[in-house]
Amino acid sequence: MEDSVPITLRSRWTTLLSALVLALALVSGAVGGPATAAAEPPALAPTAKDFSKPAIVILGYGLKPDGSMRPVLRQRVMTGLMIAQFFPQSFIIVTGGNPQNGRTEASQMRNMLALFGFPAQRIIVEDKANSTVQNAQFSVPLAEQAGASGIILVTSTTHQGRADDNFVDEGGNLLATVSYPDGDPTVNVAQFARDVMSPFLPIS
Repeated sequence: MEDSVPITLRSRWTTLLSALVLALALVSGAVGGPATAAAEPPALAPTAKDFSKPAIVILGYGLKPDGSMRPVLRQRVMTGLMIAQFFPQSFIIVTGGNPQNGRTEASQMRNMLALFGFPAQRIIVEDKANSTVQNAQFSVPLAEQAGASGIILVTSTTHQGRADDNFVDEGGNLLATVSYPDGDPTVNVAQFARDVMSPFLPIS
């Protein structure tokens, strides 16, 4: 599958995504200093969420037959990398098996993160999952074992709802969701609205 998002829409979405990530960081107290961290939580939030050490889980996407990454997967990795910049205590779990030409989705995501200078000690590789259900089954325990305060789940707009359900079913503590657009404008905008609300509300 090639990148079906027009360049103009992708540019606009990158701007919106940047705003979402900044809002997420502000909610968590990652930026803004002590005054922001000490501020009262938004009235919208029924319970406070702990963003002190999030696991940023990036879901895989099928590789090309030669083992190279498709545009959708590269976009997911860049989205997760952007989020990680705001959370210095975070780590990234890359999850996905389905090897092609001797390479797994997770190994290719790790390589891309390394290419952009992301520290190796902050990357956890889960390279056995062959489905979204297994992404959740294998990643939730890894996040818990690493002492994560919860999970920020990164995938694409048409995949996010199903992924949320699978991670909740496995007992994952979802702090927030962030999606890169891969659907029609209506789907993309609707999921963006859910992403914006996700740091404030339970995800179930």
